[in-house]
This record gives sequence, structure tokens and C-alpha cells, in this order.
Amino acid sequence: MDKIKVGIIGSGFIAEHHCASYSQIPYVEIVGLSSLNTLEAKEFRKKYNINVEIYKKYEDLLKLDCNAISVCVPNYLHLKITKDILRSGKHALVEKPLAKSVEEGQQMLDAEKSSNRSIFYCENNIYAPSFSKVKEILEDGALGKIYMGRGKEQHSGPHSAWFYKKKEAGGGVLLDLGVHDIACLYWYLNSEVKEVFCQTKCIQETRETFGKCEVEDNVMGILHFDNGAMISIEESWTAPGGYDMRFELYGTEGHIKVAPTFSNLLSVYSEKGYGYAVEKVRTTKGWTFPVPSEAWSFGYPQEIQYFMECIINKKKPLTDGYFGLKILNIIETMYKSAETKKIEEVQSL
Repeated sequence: MDKIKVGIIGSGFIAEHHCASYSQIPYVEIVGLSSLNTLEAKEFRKKYNINVEIYKKYEDLLKLDCNAISVCVPNYLHLKITKDILRSGKHALVEKPLAKSVEEGQQMLDAEKSSNRSIFYCENNIYAPSFSKVKEILEDGALGKIYMGRGKEQHSGPHSAWFYKKKEAGGGVLLDLGVHDIACLYWYLNSEVKEVFCQTKCIQETRETFGKCEVEDNVMGILHFDNGAMISIEESWTAPGGYDMRFELYGTEGHIKVAPTFSNLLSVYSEKGYGYAVEKVRTTKGWTFPVPSEAWSFGYPQEIQYFMECIINKKKPLTDGYFGLKILNIIETMYKSAETKKIEEVQSL
């Protein structure tokens, strides 16, 4: 088999997950990196033993002979970079959210149609082992008809300044964490979201070295599905203690709970602390709940390998660009609900 050649644009937290995931696949070769932060990119190169060029301008990376490029950059750059990747004859692996808005996302899909290449929408939770098991159980009919549920993600806030700026991010915690919950719930229930209600707040208006928070940092919302299910979501950037992610679903024949973080799989008490437990944990003193093989538990390597197999087999992915656009459409409607303070109907795309 000829190797699939890939490049990565970006060198932050998510870019490292992509780099690590590609490095685990024997038939994939990383041929180039692009980043404005050369020191970060050099660390990737050293850590994963990849002797490749680092390009300041991503356009230079696009000139290389390769099959696909990972888009691991701030939200406001997704539109232009993805369009440029597709026009260069390469597939684009776009990290969530697809774009800042439905309008931008639609432009990306229009570019995809004329390129004969694909957008692979990176929603890692759908490929995570624990969440995949939930889907398997639901498809077996173990819970009967789902009528109610809850999705929740929270931590103390992102590690980059652009997340907190409206112009660069497009939105706050709803677009950052809520996008995960909505995607999983839409996948779990296999039903369209017809109406939403949402409330947003900014609790922590100033963010240490990041300055003013211009977007919402806490959200509560309700999704009404066509099949009658009513699901709430809770998202927060102001919760200390590390990344907390979980779902609860209730059906006529049973219920299910899943929480890959804060689980009892592994628990540690330490008075002196230790190296690393899980994303966003600032201290490891006292009780902690480390997540073993964190990237694997959260589905990053499985997602990347699946996309590579889609390229080889010319197969449409489960999470394509249209999937990402549908989730973005639900989120935009939730922002509208937060403004009008009313239940809003999700319009068909």
C-alpha cells in the first residue's frame, strides 16, 4: 500500500493530538507542518521523530505532494484555509466547530462540491470507545424509546486567548463544548432537532492573561427532537477541577450513564501531587481521577484512522462537512433563542 501523505496546520493542543494520531498509523506519513509558532512545531517534530519542514506560511505546505491536511487553527481561519486546501486538490480534516457560522460553513461545503475532495469533520467524541459503546447499546434497543436525557461538559476555560474573543471564535462555551454534546446527542437519537431553548451567561468577565471575555462562558439549553425526546445540555468554562464530560439518557425500558472523566476506573489520593491527571487539572494534590490513555479514551486516534480508511476506500465519513454544518445550524438557533428568550424552531438546511 502506498502511504497516505498528510500535513498539519497549527501547533497547539489539538494539533498535537493529530500529530500523535498520525504517528501511530504505519501507512501514514507526515510530510510537513505549518505554524506561526516555530518553537511549538519543533517540539512536535522532536517528540514524534518526524524530520519534516516547518512552514510559516501554510500556502507553502499546500504545494507539497500529499493527500490530506489537518486544520487545527482558530475558528476564524477555518473558512479560508479549508477552501485553499480543497482547491489545492487535498482533503481537509477540519476540527470542530466547522466554522464560525452557518454562512461560512455553507461556503466551505460549496468549495468541497467543486473540488472533488472531502471535508472530514473532526468530532472526536463520536469515535471515543465509551461513547461508541453507548451507541451500540442504543441500537440494540436496550433502553426502549428515549424520552429524556442530559449532556454535560465543563472545565475552567480554554488555554488560548482567541477563544474569548467574539470576532475570532464566533461564540463561547456553546460553540466550544456544546458542539460536542449536540453532535453526540444527534448521533445517539438518530433524529432531527426541531426546537431549542437556550440561556447564556458570562460569569468570569476577565481571564487572567487573556483579558476580557467577550463571549458566554456558561450555557444551559434544551433540545426538542422530532422523536419526542427532550434533552438538556449544560456547558461551563468556569468549573475548576479538570475536564468533566458525561451523558445520561432515559428510555421506556431503561437508562444509561457514561462519564469517561471523573470515573472510578482509576482514582488517586496524593498529598504531594504528581505529573498529569487529565486536561485542565491545575493540581494533582488530594483526590484525582486520571484518564488512562487520554487521547485514546477521547477518540482522537480512532477518528484519524477512520478518516484515513475513508480516503483509501473512497468512503463517505460518518462525520462529513454536512454533519458539521447541521450541528452548527442547531447552535446558531440556540444563540437566537438566548437573544429572544423564546423557544426557536431549527430551520432545515
